[in-house]
Amino acid sequence: MKLQDSYKSFEEFESSFRVYKDVNFVDFFIKDCKTLTSINAKFPNGRMMTASSDLKYYYIKFCCVHGGCYKKKKTLDQRSTSTMRQGCDAGIYLKASDDGKSLVITKMTEDHNHEVSKILYDHLPNQRKITPENKATVLELMDLKANKKMIQHKIMNESGKIVTLKDLSNIHTTGRNNDSKNNLVEVVNKLKTKFNCIVEISTDESNNLNGVFIQDRFMTESFEAFPEVVFADATYKLLDLRLPVYVLMTEDGNGQSEIAAIGLLVNEEEVTLRWFFETFKKKNPISAQTRVYVTDKDMKERNVISKWFCPRCRGDRPNKIKPKA
Repeated sequence: MKLQDSYKSFEEFESSFRVYKDVNFVDFFIKDCKTLTSINAKFPNGRMMTASSDLKYYYIKFCCVHGGCYKKKKTLDQRSTSTMRQGCDAGIYLKASDDGKSLVITKMTEDHNHEVSKILYDHLPNQRKITPENKATVLELMDLKANKKMIQHKIMNESGKIVTLKDLSNIHTTGRNNDSKNNLVEVVNKLKTKFNCIVEISTDESNNLNGVFIQDRFMTESFEAFPEVVFADATYKLLDLRLPVYVLMTEDGNGQSEIAAIGLLVNEEEVTLRWFFETFKKKNPISAQTRVYVTDKDMKERNVISKWFCPRCRGDRPNKIKPKA
């Protein structure tokens, strides 16, 4: 690959560029670019309207991964950080030809101001990436508490790439989050098997989630011991999904609050709230002894409680549902 070389497509350039990087032990990143789509949107009558879509870019600039300079912020308490930036000026600039049929290397600087070697090249982040199959192996072995040095040795032998212990930790962290995050089936199974919780799920006609009722043994025992007063409140923006978290609590003999049940509700419609309180009542027969429900005065569940669970709260005894001060 050299100055004034032309390519019929960006894919063809990428193939040549990959070989160039592996042979010369250098890596680059995209510093600036403009696609044909954006340039044609800006100039609808321009000459690039007839350019081949395979080119993808009107121009694109690659710089060495060690290019640029790290600028420290002028703060007193700044943590110590490391950077690959060393002010290297090496780079490649491609631009679409005037006829729009090819990409041409119009500028190319190959002088690097840092040491270039295969060992350093193999340790760069882009060269340390492993296949999804290797990542699956790492996740499986890490879950089994295998020795990280042995895992590192195995993956390096299988992939032929440099793999650091930090890479293994990152793969385990990101892989675990992607697998378990927002996985309803996995969460429900974990609550039932590991924490012995009572879990009930509500869905609509399209099998979309409406709510989740959660209660463990300690919650059940707390409510059975002190069922007379139930406090209801909701917390928002506690979860990544932004689901309202409803908490039912009781007060023990020492004046300490004890959680009686938890609900994760997708919405706060009457049907969903009614399902939550009905499930609580069904799973806790002793709720018949509840004398007072305490909620915020503007909470929507007040109407649900008074309508379905405390008929005496209406008419002759409206103060059975008390607002919190």
